[in-house]
Amino acid sequence: MRLKHFIAVPLLLTSFAASADFVFQQRIAPVEAAEATTFKGGIIKCSFNFHSLYLKDDKTLWGTGSNSYGQLGSEVSGDQSSWVKITDNVDLAGCTNNATHIVKEGELWAVGQNNIGQLGLGDTSDRSAFTSTGVTGVASIEGGSYANHIIKDDGSVWAVGSNYLGQLGLGSSSSNQSAYQAVAIDNVKKISAGSDFTMYLKNDGTLWSVGYNGSGQLGLGHTSNTYDITQVGVSNVEDISSGSSHVIILKSDGTAWVSGYNYWGQLGLINTVDKSVFTDIGFNDVLTVAAGDFSSHISRGGAIWSTGFNGQGQLGLGHTGHENRFRETSISGGSLLTGNHSLFVVSEDKSVWVTGYNTSGQLGLGDKTNRVSFTETIIP
Repeated sequence: MRLKHFIAVPLLLTSFAASADFVFQQRIAPVEAAEATTFKGGIIKCSFNFHSLYLKDDKTLWGTGSNSYGQLGSEVSGDQSSWVKITDNVDLAGCTNNATHIVKEGELWAVGQNNIGQLGLGDTSDRSAFTSTGVTGVASIEGGSYANHIIKDDGSVWAVGSNYLGQLGLGSSSSNQSAYQAVAIDNVKKISAGSDFTMYLKNDGTLWSVGYNGSGQLGLGHTSNTYDITQVGVSNVEDISSGSSHVIILKSDGTAWVSGYNYWGQLGLINTVDKSVFTDIGFNDVLTVAAGDFSSHISRGGAIWSTGFNGQGQLGLGHTGHENRFRETSISGGSLLTGNHSLFVVSEDKSVWVTGYNTSGQLGLGDKTNRVSFTETIIP
């Protein structure tokens, strides 16, 4: 089945499991306000999760999938395979592994797993009910695997949670953080976090990275981890999306570039060789990009194209064979959002189409059966 219309919608936050580190050593100039890029409604990108979120125009938040740590909130009991209402009056939502973060009445709240302090509550106790972090003025939320990153309305960047590879951008890997810490970088338009690494897209189109770099995912020309935020040698970047250990970027000329882990062909370069510098995938008309755990997806020519790991059908190609080049799927273009080995496409009419991993019910289809082709999921 093909959707008939295309809409380019800004991608939201986050991809699947990897590693990272960083820190900026200069004192920064006065911060500039962040550009409004956060997708505040519709499907929320929950890259490292087995639960999915949908924020409606009426500010009600809905969820489906795993609830093993109470990440769907206190009003929901057990795992869900169909969409259920979580809470009201939500302005913004985001995800980390087994956790949910929301902005409600101007304040940042969190629920779910907190073993590393990733909820930002000053401790490491899990929460089954939304609890205020005391943080206000949040413009954007980007979840890593066990870390969370925010951009505030004043343009400042803050991070919390796992820092064992320096992925919070605090200059070292010495300790995890259970309360939000200021990160010394300014003028950030968007943050995209891998499992243990972090990418920063600035308003001037420059790209910066920090953290784990074992597969070259930081795009710095080597595979050594870095604890200092470092500028990547690319320019005119419009969007970024991080997978477990690879990154895909969209440039202003419509080209897409990739770096990092390529064992499953997720870079789409017709081979399985890792790349430590960003490499052009060979298309000139790309509109949107998204990275799954070990897969990559683009919209171009009115259609969705996918490559990489496909063991759960997350490429939406009607089979579970892996691909090392971008293949056109049977669905027309839309905004792309990834989950944990799953893919969501939002059409022009706001209908949501899903494919891939569903063993916790995260596709919201009323069952726990994986899908290999796009199927519409119905949010009440």
